Amino acid sequence: EGKLVSMILEANKNVRYACICDSDGKILWNSRRNDVQSLISLEDTKASLKRALENWKERDKLTAKIGRGRYAVVDYEKLKRVTVPLRNNHLLYVHVEGDKPEYIGDIMKIVDWVAEHPS
Repeated sequence: EGKLVSMILEANKNVRYACICDSDGKILWNSRRNDVQSLISLEDTKASLKRALENWKERDKLTAKIGRGRYAVVDYEKLKRVTVPLRNNHLLYVHVEGDKPEYIGDIMKIVDWVAEHPS
């Protein structure tokens, strides 16, 4: 999963930050683009991860009726926060800037590829 974070940063120049956390919100892998200043503190990021995990636990209650959630996007003025549930109850959490929608396709292609090619 560490390679997933690197691949996402390499695939799209609009990705500012990517991390993977466990079901308790503990950050397992993370990376920030070298040329960008962080917009939020590590504490704010951890709080945001906790909220995202709670939101996914709520969404999962509907899985039997509407299928498994694939990703969620929150659109802020300065960035988009994308969360993707992964296997092992891990969560991919990505900050993207800009309004180009192809970043979702970029992220999901990599998530699917890494899931099919575990190392």
